[in-house]
Amino acid sequence: MYKSIEMEELLKLLETFHPVDPQLQLYLLHHLPKEVHRANKTILDEGEVCDWIAFVEKGLVRIYNELEDGTERIIWFHKEADIIGSMKSYYSGQPSKLVIRTMEETHLRKIRKVELEELMRKFPGFYINALRVTEQYYARSEDHVILLALPPKERFRKIQEEYPWILEDKRIKDYMVAGYLGMDKATLSRYRKSGI
Repeated sequence: MYKSIEMEELLKLLETFHPVDPQLQLYLLHHLPKEVHRANKTILDEGEVCDWIAFVEKGLVRIYNELEDGTERIIWFHKEADIIGSMKSYYSGQPSKLVIRTMEETHLRKIRKVELEELMRKFPGFYINALRVTEQYYARSEDHVILLALPPKERFRKIQEEYPWILEDKRIKDYMVAGYLGMDKATLSRYRKSGI
């Protein structure tokens, strides 16, 4: 069966959790079309209901909350092979308080909540895949909450140790990293230079 390289990555991810039925593989191949979004495009805006989750095939997105003064409080960066969405909105059906925006041309494979629920009814084993993806997402969210509770210097150290790609990825500008870490750009620069 032919699969695109990108779709192959999604199936590999799912297979790490539980075997994916060949009929389900075919369904996903034909019913999860690739969406291509230009750089700096809002995929989910604050106030919209997120009724989908998506696999990032290529590209980079940031998830943030926009403060009253228009400042972006970046919550996380997601890159290739990550799953994205506003999970609180997805599960509750309430408007999202988050914004998801591309940072470069980004290719996604989205699946709507109703479609995912139908697939889990039709392919009960897929429930395990969906559950494991959700567990992984929430484990990362918990790590993130713990990270944000640390003082700025400790946050920087933790990012160096556990998520060095955020500091190394040239697609992520220093002001974005600084905002994510809750510090100004000068402090980030000082930490980078001292090699903390």
